[in-house]
Amino acid sequence: MQMRFFPLDESPSFWVYRAHTQGINLFRKTLLAAGHDLTPEQCGVLVRLRDFQGINQSQLGKNLYKDRHSITRILNLLEERGYIERRPDGTDRRVYRIFLTKEGGALGDTLIPLIADHLDRVFSGLTDEDLLSMRKALGQIIRNIERKE
Repeated sequence: MQMRFFPLDESPSFWVYRAHTQGINLFRKTLLAAGHDLTPEQCGVLVRLRDFQGINQSQLGKNLYKDRHSITRILNLLEERGYIERRPDGTDRRVYRIFLTKEGGALGDTLIPLIADHLDRVFSGLTDEDLLSMRKALGQIIRNIERKE
């Protein structure tokens, strides 16, 4: 399929960018309204660590599509607040494993319903079929991009 040039406001890439940006901004407001001084990125790290306790920093960054500097900055802030801890790897002294603290785990538990409510708001009016089609199309775009890298 040959794509024609779109004016910016009609570009599918711009729609994806705009939806992402507005969704992140809305979620930041949701977090603040619930009394959580966290960024959506910090929230994402806390929630991901619930499923991947002990993951190393490099793996976590790849898992969340964050570069090394971004994931380091996020982890430093979460560690300062007492939500995560870094522990040395038993076999490689250069590697640290990331774990939620008790406080971080409890915070993660309170974030799950906020995330679910946020996603319900964002995807309101879309059917399961709509979401499946969107996921399929975006998955193809991602595969196309990854083949070019």
